[in-house]
Amino acid sequence: AGVGALLYWQFGLRPQLAQARVAVPYGAKMVCTCRFIAERPMESCKQDFTEDLSAVSFTEEGQTIRASVLGGWIEAEARHEDGIGCTLVRPD
Repeated sequence: AGVGALLYWQFGLRPQLAQARVAVPYGAKMVCTCRFIAERPMESCKQDFTEDLSAVSFTEEGQTIRASVLGGWIEAEARHEDGIGCTLVRPD
């Protein structure tokens, strides 16, 4: 069982987690820009991704977009500031 779990981690789960650590901050930044610079609705912004990010949840609070996956295990925030635009403020 231990060898099977190790193989699953190495070849199954680990690459997916690495991809999530890139996709989640990227998604937060892109949705922030779409919402606050382009002034589009959240649902419209989520349709812009060419990769499937359906597992990533996006929430908006004030001028901040939070993206998370796996129940918040991996998350990031991007904040809009007038004159600056959207910046990643809290990557995982």
